Amino acid sequence: MFGGSFDPPHLGHVSLAQAGLAMGLDEVWVIPALPVHRELSGLADARTRFEWLVQIFENQPCVQVLDWEISRQQPTPAIKTLRQFHQMYAQTTPWLMMGADTWAGLPTWREYPAHRDLCNVAVFARRGIALETVCAHNGWRRVDINDGLDCHQLDCHQSGCWAYIPADLPDISATSVRHDAQQGISLTGKVPEVVRKKIEQAYGKAMENM
Repeated sequence: MFGGSFDPPHLGHVSLAQAGLAMGLDEVWVIPALPVHRELSGLADARTRFEWLVQIFENQPCVQVLDWEISRQQPTPAIKTLRQFHQMYAQTTPWLMMGADTWAGLPTWREYPAHRDLCNVAVFARRGIALETVCAHNGWRRVDINDGLDCHQLDCHQSGCWAYIPADLPDISATSVRHDAQQGISLTGKVPEVVRKKIEQAYGKAMENM
């Protein structure tokens, strides 16, 4: 499960989804969010961001884009989505995908530590954050997929595990993409080409009118 605001989606998001498949996950479920902890730019509504993601991943059968959170039309904490997954797929425990910086702030999430009973977490490397500095939250058990542990070897009911994934992800942020769009700088090489012009128009024109 790969959640995020995707405001807008960029090639870093695509690379993270691909890294999830590379670590051994059967599928990656991309779930655009209306986040609880922060405000979005307001330059692309939830349905537009969802449709961009569908276009981006339409030729990748192992990646699904779900509207579970945006369909609620209100900010949704991750714990609610995890409980929905558990109700629908009680025989499987999902892996929640996030960057090392997000993992560090996990204890601040709403209803934490209830998440430990509902998921495992794949913590992906971020530039400037070494494994030695990645915190090990109390109650979570680290597993080392990179030393040959196939994530399928974990009991499908087992939760509360976390794994550090040293993927080499591109150093791209949604903030920098929005900035470049505002300045009229081409987003080539930063966002998927299939939606590049739409993102440039949505964020560039919207910022001009602010």
